Amino acid sequence: MKFELKKNLTKHELGDLARLVENQEGDIALADLSFDARLEQLLEELICERENKLINRLIKAASFKYPMASIESLDFDARQVKKNTIIDLAAMGFVATATNLIITGPTGAGKTYLSCALGIEACKKTYRVFYIRMPDLMRNFEDRRDDLKELTRYRKRLGNYNILIIDEWLNYKLNERDAKMLYELFEQRSGNNSTIFVGRFPVAEWHDRLGGGTQADSIMDRIVHNAYEIPSSETNLRKIYESKKLANLKAEIEK
Repeated sequence: MKFELKKNLTKHELGDLARLVENQEGDIALADLSFDARLEQLLEELICERENKLINRLIKAASFKYPMASIESLDFDARQVKKNTIIDLAAMGFVATATNLIITGPTGAGKTYLSCALGIEACKKTYRVFYIRMPDLMRNFEDRRDDLKELTRYRKRLGNYNILIIDEWLNYKLNERDAKMLYELFEQRSGNNSTIFVGRFPVAEWHDRLGGGTQADSIMDRIVHNAYEIPSSETNLRKIYESKKLANLKAEIEK
């Protein structure tokens, strides 16, 4: 490739295209291909490379607690959940219908890991995802409370994610002011985007933990009527996995 052409491609943010063209020029195996065949292969490689870069950016921007989580690594037997159920959810049909997911269960049941695994699958399909712990969410609201413009901007940003994962959901009871902030968020997301709620407490206890009354009614109405609850095992997966890691480390040390 001519130097000036390569320079101009780089200038116009097409440096990856220039690199792929040079790779083709150095590949003897492609010498007998027609121009159309080489162009098609070049464009397929470019699209694949750019899509992978986009996926990596989406995963990084999502701030997952477990950025390496994967559906393939899930122990379905230990979780006591049907593999087909999770595989179907990983196809992201629930995002198209703006359906919420509810993952509840005891500490150590692997709820957060599962939510991250589903979130990463969504990123692979180029959906915009964001993970946040509820204490951090409420703290961010509180920090912006005196600046209505900034508060509104932050809430709208959260409202626009295709999937919002809220971990440690309702680990503590809310006061009326905090409940109102959540209402505004779910009013924006309801019917438009999916939210994954991850927490210890069953849905039956949410109303009380949201402060009760009509405010809690309104929040629940925007969450549970269009939600699918993923069953969670009572097994403490964290304890099992940490025990295995410790045993492996001990075996390695004592070799």
